[in-house]
Amino acid sequence: MSILVIGANGGVGKHLVKQLQDKGKTFTAGVRKEEQRDALKDNGVESLLIDVDQDTIEELTDKVSGFEQVVFSVGSGGSTGADKTISVDLDGAVKTIEASKNANVDHFVMVSTFDSRREAFDTPDAQKIKPYTIAKHHADEHLKRSGLTHSIVHPGILTDNPGTGKVELGLYFDEIKEVPREDIASVIFELVDNADNRGKELQIVTGDQDISTAVAKF
Repeated sequence: MSILVIGANGGVGKHLVKQLQDKGKTFTAGVRKEEQRDALKDNGVESLLIDVDQDTIEELTDKVSGFEQVVFSVGSGGSTGADKTISVDLDGAVKTIEASKNANVDHFVMVSTFDSRREAFDTPDAQKIKPYTIAKHHADEHLKRSGLTHSIVHPGILTDNPGTGKVELGLYFDEIKEVPREDIASVIFELVDNADNRGKELQIVTGDQDISTAVAKF
């Protein structure tokens, strides 16, 4: 089962790459910079240069062709402006979704924001990141209308703490809570590793349920 992880150098992506490699899965890490490819090669990881901001739909189609699953774990980052949020988190996602349709990808996994519903735009917590929330909303909606088999992951407040292996899954929680990036990667691993888990949309925070069991039951 071939998997393309776009955003493999990000906080969640790095953990997912390690888990896929440790468990002997067939995958390719998608990154933006040649030096990132060099580091992955040194660790025995196959990689691909992919820039969802600059690549056209046609170029992205060529790059995702041949992969059964695509994980979109890309973000413009907190230090960029609204222009990059629009071009990466929204248009970059839309282009990748369209490319995945063109390439007949079997399963598309979107790493979204905790709450990407329209009503989340005006909550107090969303005001500081309103352009990001709007971008994620429209990217998620485009994916839902795409016809692709898809899963959407809504992480809580991301931390770099070691993973606990325990989560609480839902849709939608009243309150946002923390969750380690490593545990988000573990949830994504379950989504791509087991075809029975495809097609789910779920919010993820730290809890007391084993990840594999929780995802399978959700």
